Amino acid sequence: MESHKKEYYENFCQRTSKKEEELENFIREREGDIRGRYAGAFELDIDFVKVILIDACFILELFLRNVNCQTEKNENYYLLRSPLLRKAVEQDLILLENQLPYPLLQALYHFANPTYSSSNPGKNVQEKEEADDLQHCLPCFQPCFPFSRSTPSDDLPIGIEKTEPAYDHPFLKLTCEFFREYTKLQPIENGVQVKHFTDLVRYFMWPENMTWKGNGEYIRTKTIYEVRKLKEAGVKFWPNEGSERFVIKRGEDHKCNFKMACFRNMNLKLTKFRARYEVECVIRNVMALEQFMYAETAYVCSYFLMLDQLVDTVKDVKVLIESEVIVNLLGSSNAVVKLINSLCEQVTVSRSCYADICNQLKEHYEISFYNRNISTLKRVYFKDLWTGSSTILGVFVLVFSIIGTIKSLM
Repeated sequence: MESHKKEYYENFCQRTSKKEEELENFIREREGDIRGRYAGAFELDIDFVKVILIDACFILELFLRNVNCQTEKNENYYLLRSPLLRKAVEQDLILLENQLPYPLLQALYHFANPTYSSSNPGKNVQEKEEADDLQHCLPCFQPCFPFSRSTPSDDLPIGIEKTEPAYDHPFLKLTCEFFREYTKLQPIENGVQVKHFTDLVRYFMWPENMTWKGNGEYIRTKTIYEVRKLKEAGVKFWPNEGSERFVIKRGEDHKCNFKMACFRNMNLKLTKFRARYEVECVIRNVMALEQFMYAETAYVCSYFLMLDQLVDTVKDVKVLIESEVIVNLLGSSNAVVKLINSLCEQVTVSRSCYADICNQLKEHYEISFYNRNISTLKRVYFKDLWTGSSTILGVFVLVFSIIGTIKSLM
């Protein structure tokens, strides 16, 4: 990997008009602030400034090549064209211990002003952004051209393209493009300061408009019932469509003709979780970040802590798979159980945003004795066609036997 970093560093230096000494001085001026962001001591025999500069330039060059490889055919882009290598680099950049301060990368990018395309040195990202801004300004001059069309006519083969999300900084756009699996190319709200790549991934995982309701009690202990028991009590699980952010919320309850609480059903919506091998590394790093920096608003930790309470056996996973809440890409349901239960090992939160939902689930289970008894009856006596037929036949035999006994006694 070090050889790739040096190669990318040299290529990045060719993209910018700045000399290597200028880039080194840029990092050296901020060396004190950079060191202050890391815990522990550094080895005395390493050139700290050079190491940070090479790593930073490697990231900038990687993001620029990521855009170029979509339009250019270059044999030097194999690191991005290979799905295996690209995923390995992507996960390596998300590791919490590998983070560089995001403001540093933005400032270095702005200072270097690199060439946008390797095949067109004269076209850089800043010029491209200025051209896009000019396109947005053209409608302002529409009144000066009364014979021009303001909207496309129905008889003309003109399509309306979807407006791209706006970004505060061109490097932020490159970042979201590289991590598009997590960002979905969605913009970041104004005022949100990204600390590093792990923080960026967490931003696109936390639920929107989530508030910490209730007493926020600790739910690490067994305070709610498993999925299979909740299903027996009339709880239906649904995927939270239209959102990739981890959230659990109560859906609209099923309306029935009976007013008794024991006959009511409850709907629970969960964000669809795609269980695959590479997702464990990303989630663990995001949860570790929340443990140290977002202890009071640990959204991702709260989600998986509650999911850990819901999933205890393979039967629980199968219910969620049938409900399309979990997409099993591991092959084995047992592997999914181990993945979910292992994510929360040594994870603690002071409070949870799902405390209210936990209390509602407990209350619903305790009062829904009718649903639980009916579920037990179905599971024991009507689990399949043959068992159900035998049960019905046995009931008829019992009824006729009782009738025959009564007649014989009369």
